[in-house]
Amino acid sequence: MNHQGSQARLGQLDGLRAIAILGVMLHHFGVRPCGWWDWGPVAPTVFFMLSGFLITETLQRVRARGGADAVWFFGFHLRRFARLIPALYLLLAMGWLAGLPEYREGWLWHALFLTNMKMAVTGEWAASLSHLWSLAMQEQFYLLWPLLLLVPARWLAPVLLGICALAVGFRAACLALDVPTMMRWLALPGSLDAFAMGGLLALAARKIEIRRMLAWAGGILAIVCYLVSRALRHLDGTGSPWMAFVETFEVLAFGWLILVLVRRPSGFLARALASRPLAFLGTLSYGLFIWHMLVASALGHWLDAWGLTVKDALLQRTLILLAS
Repeated sequence: MNHQGSQARLGQLDGLRAIAILGVMLHHFGVRPCGWWDWGPVAPTVFFMLSGFLITETLQRVRARGGADAVWFFGFHLRRFARLIPALYLLLAMGWLAGLPEYREGWLWHALFLTNMKMAVTGEWAASLSHLWSLAMQEQFYLLWPLLLLVPARWLAPVLLGICALAVGFRAACLALDVPTMMRWLALPGSLDAFAMGGLLALAARKIEIRRMLAWAGGILAIVCYLVSRALRHLDGTGSPWMAFVETFEVLAFGWLILVLVRRPSGFLARALASRPLAFLGTLSYGLFIWHMLVASALGHWLDAWGLTVKDALLQRTLILLAS
């Protein structure tokens, strides 16, 4: 949820990150738009793709300089831990001291960036720490991804496409074998296509020229892919094999968006997302992400009292039907 320190900041990607973190926060606060307009469940895919894009960009520069050694790998991960751990461990310490059960019972899982696996294995959400599943998944990805430097440059794109296919295959196998849904959603292999597509975008951004007509045509196809992905999400729980392709259509939709933002920085959408308020909010996304669930737990009863959350099941179903 943050840039690499050596990466020149792209304001439009910071703005996209801001939109994603706002969607996550509103979703967890219970302030949810109706039906398909709820951005919260989709936002992690955006974060994963941005992570894949940025680290692959970094690895490409390292390759161009002649490759990495053990010192580079150690320094790379040390810098990441220095950014992530202070806020995370402070959160865990505060929750533990406050006596919150999810902090006292599973603190070691969360401290070791294994929240996603804890929830996948137990089949239970970790209450106000459940959001850490995506942070854990990103850190597992960052530990794995530098191994791409061992792949010859000419094989990098095919390998990334193969990883995309592997993720779809993993989700399809989970559905076919009736593996618990939490495992399909929260285990790293099930989201590798989002990370890999981000990597493919980093390779494509160096070569593809996007003119206005192509941007519009691709945008229409991206919207179609997004709508298909949202329709498939509403099949969750049915056991439909099409559920394996939810993330596939999401990464196609957001992949085109990210590519356009990078290759057409002077376009209206890129300039809007790069506006100072959004770009600044995007730079704060990690801090907002870490703390927002604890705040949501503390303020939840106030939001209910003010009528900002949708708690009544019948009302919620009615609103979803109207939005559909």
